Amino acid sequence: MLYASFGLVAGSLAPLLSHIRNDLNMSHAAMGAALGAWPFVYLAVSAVVGKVLDRVGVRVGLALGAALIGMSGLLRGAAQSGTGLWLAVAVFGLGGPFISIGAPKLVTQWFTSQERGLAVGVYSTAPSVGWIVALVVADPLRTFFGDWRWVMVTFALASVLSGLFWIGVGGSNPATEMSPSQNESNSALWGDPTVRRLLFLAFMIFFVGHALTGWMPEMLHSGPWSTRGAAWLTASGIAVGVVGSLLIPGRVTSHARPKVLVAMFGAMAIAVWALVITPQMVQVIAVAVIGVVRVSSVPMAMLLLMSAPRVSDARMGAAGGLFFTAGELGGVTGPWLIGIARQNSVDFVPAVAMLSLVALVSAVACWWFTRSGFFNNA
Repeated sequence: MLYASFGLVAGSLAPLLSHIRNDLNMSHAAMGAALGAWPFVYLAVSAVVGKVLDRVGVRVGLALGAALIGMSGLLRGAAQSGTGLWLAVAVFGLGGPFISIGAPKLVTQWFTSQERGLAVGVYSTAPSVGWIVALVVADPLRTFFGDWRWVMVTFALASVLSGLFWIGVGGSNPATEMSPSQNESNSALWGDPTVRRLLFLAFMIFFVGHALTGWMPEMLHSGPWSTRGAAWLTASGIAVGVVGSLLIPGRVTSHARPKVLVAMFGAMAIAVWALVITPQMVQVIAVAVIGVVRVSSVPMAMLLLMSAPRVSDARMGAAGGLFFTAGELGGVTGPWLIGIARQNSVDFVPAVAMLSLVALVSAVACWWFTRSGFFNNA
């Protein structure tokens, strides 16, 4: 529920993008900056949040994250300008790290290494389910309420309720105290070449993922799809991705994960072109391919991080913080650059070319892991 509410609030703007942009008199570039506001804050605080989670435990951390995400939703509904919307979205960046870093830390505490593939695949589907719900119900709710602002408030309340539910059923904190030597050795994570390459991969994955989360409905709407049709198609792609995330991470062996990621990003580099230059039927197939890659690539990369020699269970919070810091740097850059590319072009073709290039670079990065053999014995 916590991670689903994360996805619900994170995805709340995309299906209503044109309504919000027109109401607040925002340019495409300004909206792109707003979409990237929470990753901007996220990358600044996630490394610290990872260490805090290692100290205070996941029960307290996850509840705090739900409260801050709910606050972000309420502030979105109250925004009166582009600046106000940026600040509201930025608050999400304070709460989001507690959820996305806390979840893999919970997996390392509750599951064995053999069970983690399935566990990571399962929890990774939750934000996608939230995004699907946001894409499907946001516009009907806007029609029902007569205003997009009440949609934001509704989603915010869902996050608050999920936090209260977690407090009731989450149980007590497991042991969280770290020895001084463990705490000091966290700096060694920065110096490990395997971890650094995984951080680069995280940047590329989040660049594409956040850019498409924010802009895909409008990309499709710029073609033959209505606003609601574009939202439903995007939601359907994520739904296919959820199924893929339940099946792929748990079934792929550790040494095969880089090879699978190479194939995924190669497919995405081709599929994103279908968003702007192909007929509707081809777009349906392409959106499904993109959905599988978007939803499955993060848990696959996280499993690589868990397998890295320097990343012990006790330091998973700190390692996860670094992973999401690097990732959300891409998460900030992606939506913003796509907004700029669209602002300075008559269509989304230059933006799609940028996404395709980043996907290809991601495939090359994963291919390097295949050549290195770092995880063959993980």
